[in-house]
Order: sequence, then structure tokens, then C-alpha cells
Amino acid sequence: MNTYIKLASVALAGLIFTGCATGAQPSANNLINDTSKLKPSPTKKGAKYYLKEGVDFKKYGKIEVPTISIVKSDKSDKTISKNTLNEVTDYFRTALQYELNSAVEGNAGTDSLTVNVSVTSIGKEYKDLKIYQYIPVGLALTAIKRGAGAEDKDLVILIALKVTDTKTKEVISVVIDSDVRKGFDEDKKITLSDIKPSLDKWVKHYKTSLQKLVNK
Repeated sequence: MNTYIKLASVALAGLIFTGCATGAQPSANNLINDTSKLKPSPTKKGAKYYLKEGVDFKKYGKIEVPTISIVKSDKSDKTISKNTLNEVTDYFRTALQYELNSAVEGNAGTDSLTVNVSVTSIGKEYKDLKIYQYIPVGLALTAIKRGAGAEDKDLVILIALKVTDTKTKEVISVVIDSDVRKGFDEDKKITLSDIKPSLDKWVKHYKTSLQKLVNK
């Protein structure tokens, strides 16, 4: 009985001091003030969005993507350098602006859209606990593994986008999205190549979504 209590105590302490991820929960942070109109995306699992009804996307012939900011990064994680964060925002902005503009290049309209983007959070988090790990012994073993740095983490990236009419400043669309890359060692140095697949996935998805709106 004493052994059981000790194991449970170790598990509880491990959870308090190491923390555990409960899944990527998108956050708008400073870019989006009102999230009351957001609803689950029918095309992107885990994403939420708002789209103004009745917008004629054919009147937009240009897309502007201002400098992308990183609102929050895991500052305790020394494996993601400031230089890497700068590379992420530069690459994301360049790719997004190029591909979104290619989606409207055939439009006759001369109006423009501004797509403001924020990386609202980026960092490594522990994987969700499996069912068996909720058993006290399992929790104790998990806590010990995490304390020793023996368990891999997931790289979690969250973004927010706000699309506005450049001239009128009217909000056309809002998106909150997230992506998870599995299996990163505690001490692995994170580089642009590790984050790039998530960025490329988003760029492709939003280009395709814009093309559909233009051709609707």
C-alpha cells in the first residue's frame, strides 16, 4: 500500500512540474479580438474560421501579406533559436504571398486583400497521455521518463489569419489553425526544415481555398 502511495505521489509531482499537452488548441491572441463568429472548418480538421457571405473574390487582383509576427514561442526551449524564428516568418510570408497571388492572377478586378498572419504559438510539448498511463504506476513511469528527458515531444505550431479588404479595412475572413509534428527529442535543435512541412501544408491549403472562392 505504501509503494502504491509513493508511486502516485511521484506521478502527481511529475505532472505538476513537467506538464502534459492536452492537444493543440488554436489561439487568436492579439490578431483576432472577436472569436464569437468562428465555426469549425469543413475542410481542415481542428481549424476554425469565419467567412463573410456574398463576397465577390473576382474583384481582387492582388494579395498583400505584411510581415508575419511570432506572438509566443517557448522561450525556455533553447532548441529553437531566434534566427530560426526569423527564417520561419520570412519563408512563410514569401511563400504565402506568392501562392495566394497566383490564385488571383487571372482576375480582372484591381482591388486587393491584406492577409495578416501571426504565429500565435510555437514550441515542443509532450504527447498526450495514453489510456494506460492514467493508471498510477503508468503515470509514475511517465513522470520519471519525462524528468529524465527520455520521452519525445511534439512540435506544436498555431497560427491566426485575418483577411481584410485593403481599401475599406472590412474583415473578409478569419482563420485559426494548428499543426503538430510528431516525435522530437528533448534536445533536438529545431530548424526551418523541421517547421517547413507545416508551413507548406498551410500555404497549399489556403491557396486551394482561395482558388475555390474565386471560381465559386
